[in-house]
Amino acid sequence: MRGRAERGRWWGSGHVGVLHAALGLLVGLGLAPAAAGAADEPLLARQYLTGDWNGIRPFLSSHGFQPYLTYTGITWGNLHGGQDTGAQVNAYLDFGFDLDLAKLGAWDGLGVHADFHWWQGSRPTPKLIGGVLAMALSDWEAADTFRVFNLYLRQAFDSDRFVLKIGQIAADTDFMVSRYGGVFLNAAFGDLPSQNLNLDAPVYPLAGPGVFAAARPLAWLTGRFGAYSGEAGTDVTGNHGFGWGLGNSAGYTFFWELAAAAPESWTPATYTLGAIYDTGGSAQFGTGVERSTHYEFYGMIDQALLADAHGDPVLGAFARMSGNPQDARNVVSLYADAGLAAFGVVPGRPKDVLGGAVSVLRFTNDFQHQEQIGGTRVGDGETAFEVTYQIAIAPWLVVQPDAQFFFNPAFSRRDAQALGGEMVAIF
Repeated sequence: MRGRAERGRWWGSGHVGVLHAALGLLVGLGLAPAAAGAADEPLLARQYLTGDWNGIRPFLSSHGFQPYLTYTGITWGNLHGGQDTGAQVNAYLDFGFDLDLAKLGAWDGLGVHADFHWWQGSRPTPKLIGGVLAMALSDWEAADTFRVFNLYLRQAFDSDRFVLKIGQIAADTDFMVSRYGGVFLNAAFGDLPSQNLNLDAPVYPLAGPGVFAAARPLAWLTGRFGAYSGEAGTDVTGNHGFGWGLGNSAGYTFFWELAAAAPESWTPATYTLGAIYDTGGSAQFGTGVERSTHYEFYGMIDQALLADAHGDPVLGAFARMSGNPQDARNVVSLYADAGLAAFGVVPGRPKDVLGGAVSVLRFTNDFQHQEQIGGTRVGDGETAFEVTYQIAIAPWLVVQPDAQFFFNPAFSRRDAQALGGEMVAIF
């Protein structure tokens, strides 16, 4: 999925420059009218950097159209070990819209979602760390190209008690999501590295044809089911989001989750059991042969350890574990992660988050053997530890310094120490 030292770039050339100019124009259009109402809406109090577009944004929202654009600046430096020392700067652009068709005369609950993304620059993890991309420094690492991502119809019933989506969908939009794990930048804390490396299911950066359904039969119980193409495609610059396969030769991947919320008398928590089944199909990463039928199971816990008087978490913990009993033609046999997130640790800054987490991945014997035949001794797995501090400067601006430590990264076999972080601006 998701080492000579080479400094990356904020933007590419050619048509990327046009995108940069468009971004500048958007900022200008937003800030110009905002100047007149600055006394009413200070810059750091706005929900969006560009404000309400002189009333245009609320008007569009009232007619069912909700656009968004988020820009992320990313910097990483490897201080020691890994593939190579050095620094790299990258950028990530994510934009799209939600369209509420009920506000345009259709029936209640019907909508359209579309989003697009662009990772700009090369990948720092292979260059600096020499680790697997499923445990990349940033969960946005991908080929440098513009992509169509999620593009689907959504139908909700009974105030979202039942939800149905059909179209081009990334499975990790709805599955494997941890509330407290989402604070961290390493890709391991997003979609589970076990399915990421064992399968070719559609997860970031590639979505694929699929259908998703969710039901909440009880206030505390939610069930989810997803069926997707088993061949999302290859993460290369020539794939702009439609490189997936479809049909029996591509195979199919199915996800299930059952999530239970803790009783109201407890501190807030969610306990999730999940399963994945893949019918087999396209060539498997690391082995060069077709995938065989595959299944794996996972469990997740998101637990508030301390909560304030309003029930909001002050200290939260998460833990996840996944595994499969099949060695042949698989890359990962076992994966686990866990971490803590503390909210408002600095007086006067209630929305800041301090976190620490660890992730551990173990390779199958078959994968180690295949890589050894190819001349690479990957060892028995990788471990990463991350410490992060998320600073909420404004509703539209978050800065997040971050430190990551890699132990025995697969393709360099040299422990690495990386410092960096992200700046996220919502336009």
